[in-house]
Amino acid sequence: MIWWLENPTRARTERQGVANLAERVAWLKGVRWHLSNGAALAVDFEIEYDGDSVPLTMTYAEFHPNSPPIVLPRDGSRLSNHQYGAGGNLCLEYRADNWETSITGAMMIESAHRLIAGERDVEGPELPSAHAVSLGQSVRGSYFRFLLTRQMEERLKAIAPGQSFEIGIAEKYYADTFTVTIIETDGVTDGRAWPAGIRETTKRGQAIRLPEGTAMPAATQAGIADLLGALGLGALREAALAASGEMDLVLASATETAHFYAYDAGQKRVFGRSRLLKVATSDRLPDDYSLLAGKSVGIVGCGSLGSKLAAMLARAGVRMFTLVDDDVFFAENLVRNELGAAAAGVHKADAVRSRLIEIAGTIDVTVRRVALGGQESADSTDSVMSALRACDLIIDATADAHCFNFCAAVAKESLKPLVWGEVFAGGIGGLVARVRSGHEPEPQAARNQINAWCNAHGVPAPLAGLAAPYEAATGSARPLVADDAEVSIIAGHLARLATDVLTLPEDSAFTAPAYAIGLRKAWIFSQPFETWPIELAGSAPWKAEQDPASVADSLALLRELLPLAFDGHDQPSE
Repeated sequence: MIWWLENPTRARTERQGVANLAERVAWLKGVRWHLSNGAALAVDFEIEYDGDSVPLTMTYAEFHPNSPPIVLPRDGSRLSNHQYGAGGNLCLEYRADNWETSITGAMMIESAHRLIAGERDVEGPELPSAHAVSLGQSVRGSYFRFLLTRQMEERLKAIAPGQSFEIGIAEKYYADTFTVTIIETDGVTDGRAWPAGIRETTKRGQAIRLPEGTAMPAATQAGIADLLGALGLGALREAALAASGEMDLVLASATETAHFYAYDAGQKRVFGRSRLLKVATSDRLPDDYSLLAGKSVGIVGCGSLGSKLAAMLARAGVRMFTLVDDDVFFAENLVRNELGAAAAGVHKADAVRSRLIEIAGTIDVTVRRVALGGQESADSTDSVMSALRACDLIIDATADAHCFNFCAAVAKESLKPLVWGEVFAGGIGGLVARVRSGHEPEPQAARNQINAWCNAHGVPAPLAGLAAPYEAATGSARPLVADDAEVSIIAGHLARLATDVLTLPEDSAFTAPAYAIGLRKAWIFSQPFETWPIELAGSAPWKAEQDPASVADSLALLRELLPLAFDGHDQPSE
């Protein structure tokens, strides 16, 4: 796109504005318009001040007038303190952060004149700087970073000046960046900058509180060794002067904290200083989500829906999972799954476990590579059902009726809440549901009511099929296929039902126990994001209390099966 060809009126206005400015002021000279690289419209000019002539070039941006022009010195000099390095752009009053399309090139030239005049007027006030650097901008190009939490910073400040002691260091390499943090001081291990349990290297380092007035050393072998010698730390000085070996040194003064490192690179020992990033530890979840760390969730099905659901619950704070799935992940699953390409060939449940560790660090995940409701041994099926019974919440993310039967049986027998959902064929929408004993009917009755509700609309419900659960036939040659975004939407609703039942088991935020959510105009949905609540009849407890006669009957059966265990001790006394 060449803006001045598409908008010649604005281009002429820009040229006329600069010409008018040159006629009006005496300090603007040598105006010459031309096309620079890429057919960008540019203008050369000189600003005269106090006998000097400053040559500048203003180049209009490709997206002008929606982004500001670039003004820089033609001779590549360091012209101003308000400049992005030698030969770089001048930081003027009009920038990307306050740009409006009404600002013209003539106004940019006037701003450049005010900058030059203001900085060269030795008797005038110092020009204010409006350059605010974000954290991300400040660390661009820094690939060795030191993350320091407030807790660790306070502990370092509490050290007596001149004191040295051993500390625990964790280092990780991710996205071409080395990051280190303190993980232990004097046996205390809280205050880490990231969760324990992720892939990291742990090692020992030294922390030193510098005496008052002692400056940070240069990040060189000699600079560090000289400081250690001046502090009387001979052994550390010798370690710094060694020809090879890693070294981690954290120095704390009254005003700053720094991490210095050494490592071997071939035949050379490299010394450096990490870029400090202070970590603000704040809770960004609702207060009642603190309960989730003590809850266990069983998820049956670690495919597209289940993998996303597990990741969402881990981010919400759940730290105990039982994952059930016998399937293997392949590259074709990448289009709708939480997992990445590295998981190809791995059991989905194992890969999801690794993903949860990557998200939350230390986490309790039990993996069962079993097809619940499939051709498995009775022992395996019974063992998985027992594991699910121990969970606080059971979730069926398989969209498989046989699997649902087993999940429903466990939920009913253990009186544990059950959440389930599926993405409708073709991604036209989805279904999410939740049942609790004493609030909604038992799971099988609830599912039957939901199926009846779907069928009552006169059009067959697009429930997921087993052969191609995310596809649906259309009148055209190409079938509708659900994409990752559509699966993620249903997974998000399902996760929200799960967190609700775990944090508010008796006082749900949801007025209905089930919802049909539309994502396309199809079936009963008149438009995307249309939601239909589904009411369920019945709220009695799923299991009646055992009456005395039933208890006596059970005891009699037990006596028949284990006669030696009783030996008459269960008989009433006379």
